[in-house]
Parts: sequence; C-alpha cells; structure tokens
Amino acid sequence: MRTPSLKKNVAFNYIGQLYVTFIGILILPIFLQYMGPEAYGLVGFFTLIQAWLSLLDVGMTPTLGREIARLKNKAEEHWRLLTVVNSLEITFTVIALIASITLFMAKDWIVSDWLTVETLNVDIVTTAISIMAIIIPVRWVASINRSGINAYEAQVWMNITDIIINTLRFPGALLLIIYADGDILAYFYFQLAVVLFEVSIIRFKMRSLLPSKNLENVKRFSLRELKRIAPFALSVGYTSAIWVLLTQLDKLLLSKYLTLSEYGYFTLVGVVVGGMTMLASPVTKALLPRMTGMLSDGKEQQMLLLYRTATRCVAAFIFPLGLVIAFNAEVVVYTWTGNKEAAAWVSPIMPVFVLGSMILAIMTFQYFLQYAHGELKYHVRWNTFSVLINVPLIVYAATYYGALGVGWVWFGFRLFSLIVWVAFIHHKFAPGIHIQWLLKDVLSPFLIAVAVIFCINSLYPLMVDMERLTLFFSLVTITIFTMLLTSSIALQYIIRRKLYA
Repeated sequence: MRTPSLKKNVAFNYIGQLYVTFIGILILPIFLQYMGPEAYGLVGFFTLIQAWLSLLDVGMTPTLGREIARLKNKAEEHWRLLTVVNSLEITFTVIALIASITLFMAKDWIVSDWLTVETLNVDIVTTAISIMAIIIPVRWVASINRSGINAYEAQVWMNITDIIINTLRFPGALLLIIYADGDILAYFYFQLAVVLFEVSIIRFKMRSLLPSKNLENVKRFSLRELKRIAPFALSVGYTSAIWVLLTQLDKLLLSKYLTLSEYGYFTLVGVVVGGMTMLASPVTKALLPRMTGMLSDGKEQQMLLLYRTATRCVAAFIFPLGLVIAFNAEVVVYTWTGNKEAAAWVSPIMPVFVLGSMILAIMTFQYFLQYAHGELKYHVRWNTFSVLINVPLIVYAATYYGALGVGWVWFGFRLFSLIVWVAFIHHKFAPGIHIQWLLKDVLSPFLIAVAVIFCINSLYPLMVDMERLTLFFSLVTITIFTMLLTSSIALQYIIRRKLYA
C-alpha cells in the first residue's frame, strides 16, 4: 500500500478544521434568528450532552488509533488488529445502547426538573430529547471508526467527508429551518438522518481499509485484547475526562440554573471561546514535534528561543482579537447575531470568558516544554489539582452567581495558573527564563494591544445603534490594525533578524 503524502494530509487537516470551525461560527447565530432563543438553547444543550458522552470513551478511541498505526504494516499481527477493532466496536455499541436507553428514560426528568422551559411546548422538548437519545450515542460510535481512518492516514478522504457532513449539519439544517419556519423538531429529525448517513459511510470506509477478514485467530470479541490495551486507554482517558470536567461542568450546571432562553444566549459565549481555542491549535501541531526534535538533537537553547518566539507570535495574534471582543462584547454579539437582547445579556459575561481564553492559549505553551522533555507527570498532577479546586468553585459560582460568577472562576483560575504554575514548569524545565518570558513575550504584546484598542475606542466608540454592516467593517479594520501594530512592535527583533538575513 502506498504511504499517503504527509504534506497533503497536513494541508487537508488544516482545511477541514478551519472549515468546520468557521462554518459553525458563521451559521450557528443565524439559527438563533430563525429558531428563537429557547429553541437555540435546546441546540446548545444537545451540544453539551455530546461533549459529556465523551467521558464514556475512557481513552478507547485514541488507543485504537495507536494500535492500528502500530500493527497495520505487520502482516503477522493483522489478526490482532482485526480482533481489537471488532472488540472495541462491540464495546462501543453496548455502551452507546446503554447511554441511549438511559437518556431516553430520563427525558421527562430532564424537561421537568433540569431545564427551565418557558414558552416552548413541553411535549416538543421531550420529543427533541428522545431524538437526541438516538443521535448522540450513534455519533459517538462513529468516533472509533474515524480514529481508525486517521490512523490509516486516509486523512484527505476523512476531511472531505467531514466537510460534506458538516455542510449538511449546519448550512443544510439552516435551509431546512428557514423552510420549516423554525420548527425545532425538523432540525433534530434532520440531524438524525445526517448522523445515520455519517456512521454508515465512515464504517464502510474503515472496513475497506482493514486487512482481509480471512485470517486465522481473528475473534469477534476478545476480553484478553481489551485487557492488554486497557492501561494505555485508561491513562489517556483520565486526562481527557479531566479536560471535559474543566471545560464542560460550568455549561452543565448553567443549563439547570439558567432558563432555556438564557442558555441559548450563553451558547454564543461557548462558540466564541471554542473558536479562539481553535485558532491556537495549528501552532500546537507544528511546535510539539519540532521542539521535541530539537531537544533530542541537543539544541536546547535553540528550542527555548523557538518556544519564546512562538509564545510572542501567538500573543501578538490572540491578544488583539480577544481584546477587541472583550472591549466591544455587546457590539460584537449584535453584529454577529442581529439580536440586541442577546447582545445585552452577553455583554457583561463575554469579556471575562474571553480574557480567560486568551490566558489559556498562552498557558498551553508550558505543556510543550513538558512534552518535549517527555515528562508529563507534572501535567497530570496539575490537572488533578485543577479539578479538585475548580469543581467546588464552579458549583458554588453557578449556584449563587450564575454565568457571570462562572466566568470569573474561569478567568481567575487561569490567571492564577499563569502566575504560579507556569513559573513552576519554567523552573523545572527552563530555569531563568520565566521573568523574561512573562514580561517580554506575554505582558508586552498584551499592554500594546490594550493601549491601541483603548485609544481607538476613545476616538471612535462603537455602538449597537449603528448599522450592522458598518460595525462589521469597523470591527474587522480595528482588529487587523491592532494585530499589525502589536506585531510590528512586539516582534520587531524577529522582523529585523529576517530583514538582515
């Protein structure tokens, strides 16, 4: 079998990721316009349950990818590969069936005791959750085949398929909602049809990549093989579960304490925060292997220079974008959605979540140092500590202070992590660089961006009474100008070095 092109896979990975993210950012707010806030809140709850179901994975999906990557070119081990795939598929199907039945049985309790429904018909909400009980577990089952396809490096096919599926899931569903006058059940029935199509073609592709089934020793289910891969799966699953708890617990609690309409507005905050996180992820994919390689070649100083340069570059890009949103939260949401009520509700909440996300983007860099050195024990310990501290804080904040209280916990803990945890990691893996890194690579771009945006807002304040098209071009212009000015000042030594070279 010919080895797929690495460059082509990387290019299509970026194209697929950017398309899926931006199509969601562009289309989701339009659903709010045609569905109304309560129905849109139900869509947000649908997304939330999908995220929480990933806890059931316990690392099995990445483990399958690792097993396929390890065994696919070993003909004598193909029986084991097929046995592992068969065993995990059965395991996923059984777990998904249990999850589906559980969610279906709990639908009345969710509607009456968890969600706060104001104007939507209760029977409609109950039916929507019944459909979710089918969609979410089925889509989760597809994840194991998706992992296998990526491990076989058929990533061009996978990304093209994802683009088609997400075009149906977002623009296709939007056209249906417009035609159906905002019927929320039409949306969920359509999503069910899309997920059945998705699972069918992805499973067919996965099976076409696997070795011939006419092999000896292949089993339909093997507890022994599951026990063999369990240690790796559980270690990956542990860190994944912590991440779900840290990023989704607030949304789960707020789905109870907010009305369904308010939760629809809060969903907009999640879309923005998720988009900002995505913008930093391409750097992660490129930086991890490069830093690891440089360190293994004995080029530690060059690796640390790259580490600092990458931090400053991301800061010079993320800070202007995040601060424009934070300074103009109400205007941004109104320009994005056309809904003044949503904009007013989100305006005090969005800034603290965005500021926390900016810090999180910079915080990620300390993980690169640990990864490059091959020591992740501190990462696991810190994540464990983070859960122990954050869970009670989030529960308290959500219960007594709502979305704004949760936002302050989100921002405050990340600021604490930046000051305390990053200093510890630098002390362990890069002694002597923390103060320079913090002042020159992080604080300097931040202060430049703050100064620029503050001056622009003082001279040319944006208001929701202005035309949306005018606001859109104003926001884009301010963001680009701030990015260019921040970059030219913060990255001047890099620019000079390139010019001299």
